[in-house]
Amino acid sequence: MSTVKLKRLKINQYRNVRPGTQLHFDDGVNLVLGQNAAGKTTLLSLLSAVSRSAFEELSHEEFDLEYELISGSFTVIAQVSHRRRDDAASVDPAGVARLWTGYYAIHINDSSTSQNITIVSDAAKADQFRDRPPLVMDWSFIAAALSDRGDAYRSLRSDLFTAASAFRFDESLESFAAMTGRSSSLKSAATPPPAFASWHSSKNISITEGSYVPEDLSRALHRSFQKTGKDPALEDDERPLASQMAAAMGALSVSIFPNQRARTRTLNESSFRVEGFTFEVTRCEGQTVHHDRLSYGQKRLVAYFYYLAMNPSIVIADELVNGLHHSWIKACMDAIGDRQAFLTSQNPLLFDYVEFDSIEQVEARFITCKSELVDGAEQLVWQNMPRDDAARFYEAYTDEIEQVGEILITRGLW
Repeated sequence: MSTVKLKRLKINQYRNVRPGTQLHFDDGVNLVLGQNAAGKTTLLSLLSAVSRSAFEELSHEEFDLEYELISGSFTVIAQVSHRRRDDAASVDPAGVARLWTGYYAIHINDSSTSQNITIVSDAAKADQFRDRPPLVMDWSFIAAALSDRGDAYRSLRSDLFTAASAFRFDESLESFAAMTGRSSSLKSAATPPPAFASWHSSKNISITEGSYVPEDLSRALHRSFQKTGKDPALEDDERPLASQMAAAMGALSVSIFPNQRARTRTLNESSFRVEGFTFEVTRCEGQTVHHDRLSYGQKRLVAYFYYLAMNPSIVIADELVNGLHHSWIKACMDAIGDRQAFLTSQNPLLFDYVEFDSIEQVEARFITCKSELVDGAEQLVWQNMPRDDAARFYEAYTDEIEQVGEILITRGLW
């Protein structure tokens, strides 16, 4: 399986962002800079939406976007728009006014074969929606369009679907609530839904489906269910996620228990449903602590490694350093690995764990967010770091005298 990377985002219309904004991204770590109320979280939420090709949160807003993803030899360019209808008198057969009109197109190029295909939203299907068009990319529609085009395209479909879990890792404990099966108090389309998983077995046929449950964890539970026919349990050698959490926290071990909420059993069938997980941390002195008794920083760390297990391709983390000791910040950055990351922080310590090899990489890795008044109205200005600023930064960076945060502050770049 290839990893998905977001290469470019063009904003023709979105809230009060400057029209025509175009951002280019590095394949590694991208850093979003800006003062408070400059739109950093707004940008991360939008990056989550385009990475997942899911725009439910914007169902009552106008927008017009174009974005580019790469996966292996494939380049995918998606265009999506959502506008209020000008003809307010337009009604559906039931007499209900159609308030919105939407469109999406996906252009796919395979550099290995020079083959190009285009998938366009079904206008007839869009007319079935009264208050809004189908804003989520229709995966069944896309899958059908790719299914008969060979293994490479089926692999692309799978890769794009993995990016659908690239929710925003929030600055508080919303992601922690999700993995323990609780609804977010600040629920949005960019916030993970509560974790759940369910399995059904009938005459040796099993079906697995899940939501915000890492694939490895889901498979381990399913293996246990199929092997024993009892409540699922996680064996030590099936818990790499728990081992990673324990190593990062400096704990002796972390145990993960599924929270069973419903189970049915008949003569030939058995099924169960899990809603979230319980985490118990055994400290070095031997004391075991339930996840509700962990400190704020510990909850953030546990939630972050769970989040990484959900996202093999793209990481979107808001104020990652909140509540974390510098050694934990390093562990979090190291754990990103080959993933593409979009990070914000008002603490300059985070930036010291990112390296730069050229002026061009500085341009790509820094995205600056500012708020300006244009004709008396606030406008958000998002851009890659300008070339001259990137050159000044890189010159100071290669001198190896100042830390990254110091360079940004003293040069007026942040």
